[in-house]
Amino acid sequence: MTPDKELSHLTDEEYLIHRAKERHATDPCAAKCWMITAQALFPKNFGIQFEVYQTEKSAKNVKEAAKCLGIMLREFAHEPVLWQEVESIMVALRQSTPDSHMTFLTYLFNMLPKDVQHSMVAAAAERSQDTMTRCRLMLLLTTTFPESTTHHGLQLVESLIAAEKHCPSPLNPFRRMLVCDLLPRLLQTQGLEVRPKTLHNLLSRAIEFYITYVTTPSRVLQGIMNGDSKIEDPWQQLFTVVQLIGWNLGWDLVKGFQSTSNREVILQRIQNLIEGGARLGGPKGEGGEDVREVLYTTLTIFLHALMDYTKRLYPDFNQETTSTSSPPMTLVEAFIYPETEPSEPSLVVPSKRPRPSLDDDPTIPIITVSRPAPPGAPAAVVGGLGVGGQGGIAAGGLSQALTTAIKCWDILKSYEQLRAEFVRLLESLGSELWWWLRVFTVDVLIYQGRLAEAARDLRHTLTQHHTSMQPTAFISTNLKLASVFYALSNLSGAAEAVLEVVRQLPGWVGMGGLTSELTVTAPPTHRHLHVLALTRPQCLQFATTLLIHALRQRVVVDRHTDDFCIGHLITLLQYEWPKYSNTFEEVLQIIRKQGVFSYPLFSSYVTTPDILEEFMYLATKEGGSLQLDIIPISQGNKQQRTISTRGVDRDLKHDFKLGMKKLMLRSSEPIEGTIVTFLTREGSLLHQNLM
Repeated sequence: MTPDKELSHLTDEEYLIHRAKERHATDPCAAKCWMITAQALFPKNFGIQFEVYQTEKSAKNVKEAAKCLGIMLREFAHEPVLWQEVESIMVALRQSTPDSHMTFLTYLFNMLPKDVQHSMVAAAAERSQDTMTRCRLMLLLTTTFPESTTHHGLQLVESLIAAEKHCPSPLNPFRRMLVCDLLPRLLQTQGLEVRPKTLHNLLSRAIEFYITYVTTPSRVLQGIMNGDSKIEDPWQQLFTVVQLIGWNLGWDLVKGFQSTSNREVILQRIQNLIEGGARLGGPKGEGGEDVREVLYTTLTIFLHALMDYTKRLYPDFNQETTSTSSPPMTLVEAFIYPETEPSEPSLVVPSKRPRPSLDDDPTIPIITVSRPAPPGAPAAVVGGLGVGGQGGIAAGGLSQALTTAIKCWDILKSYEQLRAEFVRLLESLGSELWWWLRVFTVDVLIYQGRLAEAARDLRHTLTQHHTSMQPTAFISTNLKLASVFYALSNLSGAAEAVLEVVRQLPGWVGMGGLTSELTVTAPPTHRHLHVLALTRPQCLQFATTLLIHALRQRVVVDRHTDDFCIGHLITLLQYEWPKYSNTFEEVLQIIRKQGVFSYPLFSSYVTTPDILEEFMYLATKEGGSLQLDIIPISQGNKQQRTISTRGVDRDLKHDFKLGMKKLMLRSSEPIEGTIVTFLTREGSLLHQNLM
């Protein structure tokens, strides 16, 4: 069969296309001639026009290919093959990192007249059966044709809100497109006319999206957001949306929202507006916009400060790995060196460092922050124990975040209209699952000195969630409760809570040094709060410090001179020796006055050389020949339990000296282990002594 007979079944148009394709590889010029002839003979045939387009596209003739595409869009708008090509071009336009083919298609699109471009994208959006694809094309219209942003943008807002009704979480592609891509562009359009209620709704959706985003672990985000999970600087993006919506509503307070660093400046402007007479308590028709302006701006500042505070307390918040150099932290009531005259005794030997600057208002507590050195970093040493430096900039940042969040919290809770809307918005954000909000609300009570309320909340938490609490939360809650009970002079309750912490320490992992900020010098009218690192050394440091203060209160201040209370106190003074050497001198004065001291646990836990030397001196004639029952006697001397230099029994003197020397040999043992063992074994007895 001849070649022409093989092609006899083709139509004339198909025959010309076949000849063009046949020559395309070997003779492109001949192929083009065939197609020019075909175009002249059959100008209304889509197959010929599309083949001409394909030929020009293969030759990378952008201008000619664009011309052919424009003709086909005008003459053959209903051809399915054409719209497959249009879809390929739409995909190319949405690519952030296009390959060479996609780049060519983009050039091809840009060569089309603007009106053709617009109708092409609009038609592609209308024809799309996939909701997300249609929304992306509508977004493309707003970005490519600014003059149509208002029209297409408002349509897209409605489409996105309708589309996400079937999504269970605010973290969905439709909400992301709305708040991250569309709103920043749409809201900058001049002459935009949108009802205030709609803008309020959009702002609520933006806040809900960004807050859910920053509080969701990255691993979960990747699953929800289909791999497109990374948002650069989400807080700044939220501030931008607040600023743009506020600008459309005529809000003065949004002028500082161009940067998150203006947080405290914005808060001051909010406070000034309220003090200037903003109408916040009336019905919606009277001062209603004042309510919305203060509500949304204050809420945004509050949430930013709250998350700032939370991240500083919990550096690994929402992280998949745990950092060994940045332990979690917790806010507790801490301790004060009373300012005394040089001749008056002090609880401790004050450290040689500047006293923290204090506000004139004694109701505003001093806040200090632990910064334990990471493993391997140098630290100061007190009594053989590493001590972390002062909080510095980090301390200021944390306390500022806390105080800013508290001020916003008070504003939002102080007015009925604000409070109702604030509660509604928090519920819409799913705040009932925010454990960090529960931490903050207790810290608010502690900061404001509402300690009885804080104690009730903490005890309720321990009662309701004891079995399900993570170790960090259990230790943190008990530390707070102990500190609050101590501040309320409930020494027994404080001891019980802090001993719960000590019981967790043998299995508690945590490195770093002690804090030098647990006690500060200040007038007795002031309060001191400390942000404690939840490491084994600092938890034990807080426990011993609290128990030392409690036992001193019982022994020195209340004059309850029970030998076991005195002995417990002496044992605990070793942990940061010689920090509490002044307290030790007070205890020695009491023992000298009594003339006798009996503490059977002495030889099990007291190993500090300075303390042992003092007791050896008390047993001598020069020291007063005190009766000291603190060293186990030998088997042959059991009939006399008290060792005293008033007697002449040399065997007893020998037993005493030998026992003290053995304790001296144990002075190299780690004091931390000794104290943990003491509190674990003898904690119940110590607790009884404080009841």
